[in-house]
Order: sequence, then structure tokens, then C-alpha cells
Amino acid sequence: MTIKPTVIWLTGLSGAGKSSIANALYDKLKANGNKTGIVDSDTLRLDTKTLVGFDIEGRWVAVNRMIYAVKNMIEFQKAEVVIVASISPLIEMRKQARHILTNYSQVNFIEVFVDTPLEICEQRDVKGLYKKFRDGLIKNMSGIDSPYEADASVEVWLPYKNPYSGELTLDKAVEIIYNTVETI
Repeated sequence: MTIKPTVIWLTGLSGAGKSSIANALYDKLKANGNKTGIVDSDTLRLDTKTLVGFDIEGRWVAVNRMIYAVKNMIEFQKAEVVIVASISPLIEMRKQARHILTNYSQVNFIEVFVDTPLEICEQRDVKGLYKKFRDGLIKNMSGIDSPYEADASVEVWLPYKNPYSGELTLDKAVEIIYNTVETI
């Protein structure tokens, strides 16, 4: 599949499955010959020398760093598809990413909302963040004491459960996004 440079921006709560979907989608795109990259907010936070907080101001800084990283991959590394896995909790953050990347890097922008309920995210809690929050050790948990704004106008909405097909699987999520990329 040869396509116009495309950014797939996965958003959702911590534990929603963004990184798992991003990694599986990356593998599928690579296997089909696409020059692909991933920008994961957790990895980006670790790779930078200046620590960024998890309050809204810190999240703005993190989103701006992700935009810069995506622009670099598209414009200089000539990536065809860049997958972003980031809570990016405010609609305005995602709108800014879309605006900058579509207008200045001429990419297709596909926003994917990984709509996993908070209680399922807490059950998964791979990073232990929800437990730390509930124990009072951290604050600024998106969707609890800090906002998370879902957007009804995303290109791809991945609900955790569907009345027709049941619980969303990793393979099904990847297939849905991959098919969306193929059609643009």
C-alpha cells in the first residue's frame, strides 16, 4: 500500500490499549512494506532530558513534543505512517496536532479514540498508576481528577464492547484502523 504520509493519533485513557494497538498496527504496516514509525508518549517522556509533569500544562508540553517528533519522522525520515499513542486528554490538544501536521507537513490525520471504560483501564493498570492514584501517591489522572475529553467527530471510534461483535480484540482494532488507512 502506497499512501500519502499519514498520522494515526491514538487517544484514550491510561490502560485503554493505545500502545498495544500502536505496536500491532506498526507490525502490520511494516510487514506490508510501509515505512512506519511510532511516537509513544511514555517513551518520549523517558527519552527527553527535561521532565514533563502530568498536569494539563505538562500534557501540553508533551503533545507539542510529540508533534515535533512526528514532523521529524514525516519530513526528514520520510516515514509514510506515524502512529502516535498518547492520552492527549483535551480535544484542543488533538485539534492543534491535526492543524499543525495537516497544514505544515501535509499529512492525512486519523484520530482514533480507544474508548475503554475507566473500570476496565483500572483492572488492567499495567503501569500501576491507578493504584498509586487511589493510594494518594499521585494526582492528575486523566478521566478522574484531571479532564479527559472524548470527541464524537473522530475518524475511528473503537468501543470496548460492541453489541454485534462483543469485546474489541487487538486484531480487530488493528484491522479497523488498517482498513481506514487503506481507504484514504
